[in-house]
Amino acid sequence: TSPTPIPIPEATAEPTPSPEAAIAFAVLNLLELKSAAFTLEHQTGSTTMLPGLSMKKAIGVVDIPDRLRLTVEAEVAVPRTFVEINVITIGEQAYMTDFFSGQWRTVPLESLPVNFLDFGQIIASIIEAVAGPSFSGVEEIDGRQYQRVTGSVPSEALAALVPGAAEGLEVELELWLDLEAALLRRVLITGPVLTGDIPETVRLLAIDNINVPVDIAAPE
Repeated sequence: TSPTPIPIPEATAEPTPSPEAAIAFAVLNLLELKSAAFTLEHQTGSTTMLPGLSMKKAIGVVDIPDRLRLTVEAEVAVPRTFVEINVITIGEQAYMTDFFSGQWRTVPLESLPVNFLDFGQIIASIIEAVAGPSFSGVEEIDGRQYQRVTGSVPSEALAALVPGAAEGLEVELELWLDLEAALLRRVLITGPVLTGDIPETVRLLAIDNINVPVDIAAPE
């Protein structure tokens, strides 16, 4: 009898990881983050900092775990004017410029409108809380491929990032994960997070200059 032919296995593509696995890889990288630049921008709506004062955008750099330099672009309701507020935190010490005089003053950490201290840990905890994640396509930005993942989180999961986050609201998240490096680069946050948010509020968090050293010193 002739020998039984040995089947030759067909070449198979590497299996695509699940959305949960893609998030898990991104979480590991976030937990190892040493420094980053970031922008948190309202595409729709704003964050109320004080009665009559709303934050539109925050741009800054963070030296993990406890150094931060931040510029907040805000709007005063009456008379309608735009102001810039600068923030520096070093350890437990926080400094903020007065939005009328521009002078630096010491403020309590908990009074800051957003919290980017221990940045990697905070963002990792938010994306770990994503329920029902699914892949929503691959997008090319500046020559790099990004896997998009969508899911939802309860609003309280964002409390570390947005102080005063409400409880019990469902917030949609869309994540942009760098396919090659498994790094989280964008988070689109759709829906109210604070009780004062309008229903169509949309925030976009962008993360750049990952692990590029930064120098953050107290104001003179």
